[in-house]
Amino acid sequence: MRIDSVLTVILSDLFVNLSAGWLSAAFIIPIASKPPKQISIFLLTINLGFAILFLTAAFALRKLL
Repeated sequence: MRIDSVLTVILSDLFVNLSAGWLSAAFIIPIASKPPKQISIFLLTINLGFAILFLTAAFALRKLL
């Protein structure tokens, strides 16, 4: 079963926007909330991981076209 090309583009754009949101969260949350250093590094790592995951998903969806 092949996914419709319009749906693929929409999902890819959604994943790009989600990736941008995770990247902004990775840098804004530690600055705004001033958590302890270990928690700050943990949050940065988790948020960057999700940003990379969503960007990879967006790239994979675009390659389906």
